[in-house]
Amino acid sequence: MTMISQNNEIANVPIAAFARFTDAKAMGDLLWQRLAAGFDGQDRPTACAIVYVRYKHLKAQSQLKSSLSVCYRLDVPSRREDRHEALFYVKAYLGGRSQNEWEKLADSSRTGPGPGTFPIHVPELDAIVWRFPHDPVLTHLPEVIDAERVRPHLPWELLPNSVPGPGGLTDLTNRVAHYLPEKSCTTRYDLRWQTAGTPHELTLYGKTFKGEEGKEIYERVMHFWHTSRQDPGSITVAQPLAYTETVKTIWQQALVGVPLARVIDETNFEHYLASAATGLATLHKSRLASSRTVTIDDHLVESRKKSLKLGQAIPLLTAPLQALLRRLETDAPSVASADHTLIHGDFQFGNLLAQDDRVAFFDFDDCVQGDPTRDVANFIVYLHFYDFSPTLLDAMGSTFLTSYQRVVEWEVPAERLAWHLRVQFLNKAYRAYFQQAAGTEQEVQRILDLASNATRLASKCALSGVGTPTAAWRRSSW
Repeated sequence: MTMISQNNEIANVPIAAFARFTDAKAMGDLLWQRLAAGFDGQDRPTACAIVYVRYKHLKAQSQLKSSLSVCYRLDVPSRREDRHEALFYVKAYLGGRSQNEWEKLADSSRTGPGPGTFPIHVPELDAIVWRFPHDPVLTHLPEVIDAERVRPHLPWELLPNSVPGPGGLTDLTNRVAHYLPEKSCTTRYDLRWQTAGTPHELTLYGKTFKGEEGKEIYERVMHFWHTSRQDPGSITVAQPLAYTETVKTIWQQALVGVPLARVIDETNFEHYLASAATGLATLHKSRLASSRTVTIDDHLVESRKKSLKLGQAIPLLTAPLQALLRRLETDAPSVASADHTLIHGDFQFGNLLAQDDRVAFFDFDDCVQGDPTRDVANFIVYLHFYDFSPTLLDAMGSTFLTSYQRVVEWEVPAERLAWHLRVQFLNKAYRAYFQQAAGTEQEVQRILDLASNATRLASKCALSGVGTPTAAWRRSSW
């Protein structure tokens, strides 16, 4: 056996060992069988979906220290309601390391003996399992998930005067909106009460973090809230109410609207995208700073890691991945720190709501100092994962770029845009693989093909050089 083949076999050890965790149905059955006592008489889950994956891959000499983190959502029939969702967070190890990790867990992190308590050690999976709201890092999460325990933490003094205190509610229910294990959890809270026999309701959102990052994010959202009050046409955000240190939670008013992806079409895309571009430009021109910076070199480091992991997982894609990585290294733009601005970090349809004729922004968790072109590229990349016709897709990319360039003082060079498009397509390919949906390899191949055409895509988005986006859309629609 050659040294190259030996290295490939070593590199593929974690991929092969962790493969079983990407089979959502099998894992749902296994979790139910192993943890059935904790389901309180509920029936077998009807479905299981992977909602979060993080693969910690180490270099060849430390392969056995690699780990995989997966969060599963199980739909469980309930005798008290039609359906109940159960979230399970699994951290999987290699070579029996879960035993060492289990022993390192402090006794205080365990909820005590008995069926259904968490975390638990599952030696046959070489894994440790937590059932939500138990989390190895967000140890204060149960405090804001329990409808009774959360009441003292709500910002009562900042709510409308018509809202009674904790004891005046007729009902308080909550629902998890978004959970990132070991990082954050967004929860919706519905408060109900009656005044003179008339029912009332108020919806709040709480976003709970692992550490002090919530305080910085709260101050950032508060800045943009004030900006939106002073200049209503600049940016629209939910009203922040308070930050509670004891549970590391930001409280916000509910943001009324419809996901932008549901309503945008060929009749309204120009207006909505102009609003989105104006809001993004407002963020980029805010002069706010972040405690984190992401440079071009940082993108290259991450791209190398993701290319390696994907190549190990899907060997047939090694050649196009290597070609993409060479292109990234050769064409890496020179971006000085003076050109960095505050960027959103995850700017895409999923974080935008349509509010009448405006576009509202949310989720400012990933804001960093970086190249603003990254946000523009990320938005254009995500357009390719919705059911838009090719003609509308091109027109939307062109409209967004033109609208953005109209309201910023700097240029968006096509070469730099193409470079960031490649980076973001690679990121999407990486996420697509670890979500393990049907047809995963074909989807990864499709995304890499899009990355290889990034130069052409960047040129197509810059239609303003040959006519307005509106004119281009109309010509192509004839």
